[in-house]
Amino acid sequence: MSFLKRLYFFLFGLSIGIIILVFISNKKDTRFNYMPNKRVLNDIYKKKWIFKDSNQIISKNTFLKNYDVNFSKSNVKPDSCKVYFIESKKSEYKIRNCKNKAFFEKTN
Repeated sequence: MSFLKRLYFFLFGLSIGIIILVFISNKKDTRFNYMPNKRVLNDIYKKKWIFKDSNQIISKNTFLKNYDVNFSKSNVKPDSCKVYFIESKKSEYKIRNCKNKAFFEKTN
């Protein structure tokens, strides 16, 4: 079997595998979070949100896209609830990230 034939078989199998992988990961709503910022935001995203001020509510759809974690202000050492500061161009929130709930407080 020539090299060109083996290359065609390899590429055909690879493309079928990628298509199957895309369908499986889309059904499971899988997110690939390798950076620390995305891991923290995804952890907060999964929890129940409680806002201190009821008229300052963030949409979950825009939360992952528009906000970034400021690790220099954040306090991740406590065992009970870690405190994160998340920022966007428009607003900044202080979040106490507990085991099952995330408490939001607007800082500016």
